[in-house]
Amino acid sequence: MANAAKSDERAGWEMIWRRGNDHPRYGVCADPNPAVVEWAAGIPAQGFVLDLGCGVGRHVVYLAERGFRMAGVDISPSGMRLTQEVCSLRQFNFEGHVSDMSTLPWEDETFDAVLSISAIHHHQRREIVRTLGEVRRVLKPGGLLLADFPCTDTADYRLMRAEVSAGQIAEIEPNTFVDRRPDLEETDDGFLPHHYCDEADLRDLLRSFEIMGLRASLQESKDGRGTRGKWIASARKPL
Repeated sequence: MANAAKSDERAGWEMIWRRGNDHPRYGVCADPNPAVVEWAAGIPAQGFVLDLGCGVGRHVVYLAERGFRMAGVDISPSGMRLTQEVCSLRQFNFEGHVSDMSTLPWEDETFDAVLSISAIHHHQRREIVRTLGEVRRVLKPGGLLLADFPCTDTADYRLMRAEVSAGQIAEIEPNTFVDRRPDLEETDDGFLPHHYCDEADLRDLLRSFEIMGLRASLQESKDGRGTRGKWIASARKPL
């Protein structure tokens, strides 16, 4: 079953990235996440940074332009190919691997910083725990982590709960949802697990790190259905 899930995940990301690097939210020319812009100020100059779930290179390119050495991992061969192409075109050194983020192909204490935006929560909780263990392993002592996680205190979460009750989507474990309906749009990632966190759950996930900042970045949705947003977590590996 685990191998089948991995295969489905790769096929799903291939469906998303086959449109190229112009995805409306995550394409290489999309603006960087504001949390990444703020977080990058704390990375050592010319530090080595790993992007987990780098997609087509949105944050790889932004951080390389700021002078950091970049590496990335993504389960999608197309996403990795597009990231490598844009880095080559812009003459950025980039070390990329097609891999699941829970088995990172780097030595211990390789990186000064690791980020994962709109990616790490696309797993069941046990896989998130494994991934965070790998992050801790490849970070240098004092190395930085930035990640975001869907928040339970949002209209999106309440919608998920309502759709589960209506039999439209599946809750495969507590607060982890998958949409298996066949009519999803090509840019929709509902086929992937979405793990939502409350503060206690997120603090437990990050218990092997020193949490430096934890905030719910929420705003009112444009459709008037309530708040939307994610937890923004910054942490570091203990010295």
